[in-house]
Amino acid sequence: MKAWDLHCDTLAAIREAGRMGTPLSFGKNPLQIDLEKLKRGNYGLQCLAAFVNLGDAPADDPLLCVLEEADLFHRILQAYQDDVAPVYTAADIDKNKQDGKISLMLTVEESECCKGNLAVLRDLYRLGVRMMTLTWNHENHVAWPNFNAANENAKPDMPNTTQGLKPFGYEFVAEMERLHMTVDVSHLSDKGFWDLTQCATRPFAASHSNCRSISSHCRNLTDEMIRYMGEHGCLAGLNYCAGFLEPDLQAQSSTVKRIAEHAAHFKQVGGIEMIALGSDFDGISHGPDMKDAGELFKLEQALRSHGFTEQEIEAVFWGNARRFFMQNL
Repeated sequence: MKAWDLHCDTLAAIREAGRMGTPLSFGKNPLQIDLEKLKRGNYGLQCLAAFVNLGDAPADDPLLCVLEEADLFHRILQAYQDDVAPVYTAADIDKNKQDGKISLMLTVEESECCKGNLAVLRDLYRLGVRMMTLTWNHENHVAWPNFNAANENAKPDMPNTTQGLKPFGYEFVAEMERLHMTVDVSHLSDKGFWDLTQCATRPFAASHSNCRSISSHCRNLTDEMIRYMGEHGCLAGLNYCAGFLEPDLQAQSSTVKRIAEHAAHFKQVGGIEMIALGSDFDGISHGPDMKDAGELFKLEQALRSHGFTEQEIEAVFWGNARRFFMQNL
């Protein structure tokens, strides 16, 4: 069965390894994602996020960071052109599949890389970026996050319900929608989520977020959010991080069975059509009993054991994401 993963931090991991003097190959490496593992997991498409940690600033300029990771994305495309190909338009999705290649989509995690400038956003689109989170864990020009790493009093189960999109954030969202770049609400504050629903004209995604009713981490989605997303053609990617899966937010491990429980809750509240995969591989240190992308069959088995039909599993693994991007790219 083909798979489509909405989020991983592999570009950042490879970039950091190179900066530390231990360069890694995308073809085969000790990370959770490489080309060999994607083939073993029968992936059809992997979203590769250019990730920015504003906590590293000013040592790590956010725009330079994203440009370096975008450069790495394009070097991967060139080095492995017999095996992978980019997705820039909806037509690329099926063409790459017909050519027997794994599709790679460039995304961004942290809009501050644009430095409050719409021209930079447009340039990133020209580089191939097709989805972007409005925040990571820091306040920026666009919006506030739910868990603010700069706030020493921040707690993982305390959502931000008072600070949302900033005035520039509304302009930013409008330009993303004009470009057909998907707005990603993972990490966005609760207030920001609901602000977005008042201005969005296109469906949006939560590339790597789970259900808050099961795991109370503020990074997860409330039932009200899930219901809204299901009713408006949005997409949510199941996150494999133990802290977003387990009731114990400090959990050091989890299981594919727990991922299946979150999938079942998404299905009950928002409908099967809104569920996708959003592993967060190479951005998580504590995950389920599925060590890397090559073991995705374990999640398939867990969903089947949890009562999902073959058609529903295919929708979660591939079909829903394909439909979403075919309609929204």
